[in-house]
Amino acid sequence: MATLLDRVTYAAGQTARVGWFLAHYAAGRRQLKPMPRPDFPVGPFPDRQALLRDMRHLFEREWHDIAAGLFPRPPVLDPAPVAWLRRSAAYFRDLRQVDQRRHAGINDEPNLDPAHDHLPRYYRQNFHYQSGGWLTGESAEVYDIQVETLFTGAADVMRRRALKPIATFLDGRDQRAARLLDIGTGTGRLPGFIHHAFPGLRIAGLDLSRPYLDHARRTIGASGRLKWVEGAAEALPIADASVDIVTSSFLFHELPKKVRNTVVAEIARVLKPAGQAIIVDSALEADLPAWKGLFDLFPYYFHEPYFTDWVTSDPDALFAAHGLTPMATELAFLSRVMVFSKDTAD
Repeated sequence: MATLLDRVTYAAGQTARVGWFLAHYAAGRRQLKPMPRPDFPVGPFPDRQALLRDMRHLFEREWHDIAAGLFPRPPVLDPAPVAWLRRSAAYFRDLRQVDQRRHAGINDEPNLDPAHDHLPRYYRQNFHYQSGGWLTGESAEVYDIQVETLFTGAADVMRRRALKPIATFLDGRDQRAARLLDIGTGTGRLPGFIHHAFPGLRIAGLDLSRPYLDHARRTIGASGRLKWVEGAAEALPIADASVDIVTSSFLFHELPKKVRNTVVAEIARVLKPAGQAIIVDSALEADLPAWKGLFDLFPYYFHEPYFTDWVTSDPDALFAAHGLTPMATELAFLSRVMVFSKDTAD
């Protein structure tokens, strides 16, 4: 049962996180040179009050679920202050190079390195204009700070909206007998939160980037119930009908349309009948038409070549085409949390 102290501790911790990353955002803005005006139409923007209101509602919903006993108060993953200060310094050092790439339109440095030739072409890019793309240890060190700064401290709580449908799915089941696969796991934040909330689950986090998986092992840990697997979401090294839950967070907007379709087919293949896919990704333009300007400018400022195709797509139709029935959708600040169930006929 959550206590008043739990609520105060949760609120204080989340407020501190938001303040920390707001400070990074403000300091970073001062280092960036203004970009030229885009040569395409840009839609409307939410005002600051609307953004803050939606962010506040996001945290309120998480606390409501904690108070209801769906999952415990989230842990601080990798809590060492010295490590975060070191990553903060690395983030600001890389920010200068990010800005140079942004203005020069340079986004394919990882593709020029023969060491990456074994990886899919779409993956060998400077996503977010970040040094090394997602293919170096240095990139893994700054990734979480970069993303949290972009979302001013709300990225982890958006990821954690996956915990509610996981709790619902596991209700009445023995979680020790269940298996969960997180695809495109990156630095392992979502599996880390899932492992804390549901320690009996057998969890595997899969990613193409060995340096990012190494970072996950160091910061999140590994055990008999939490493993890290190197592999591609479009060719899962997993047996048919062997997984109860597949999760992903902020993966699908990074995939070309054709690859996205293949990934959904793979999810359907590895899920058991009546298993669920729980997907957290960017909200769609249709979800937030009054915020369209954010969707227009995000790929322009951050090199997201497949983002526009995602935010104008129909995920329900995509998943349904592979026998995954839409069960629920939640809008959570700038994210969309989608639950799909595999048809039992399969």
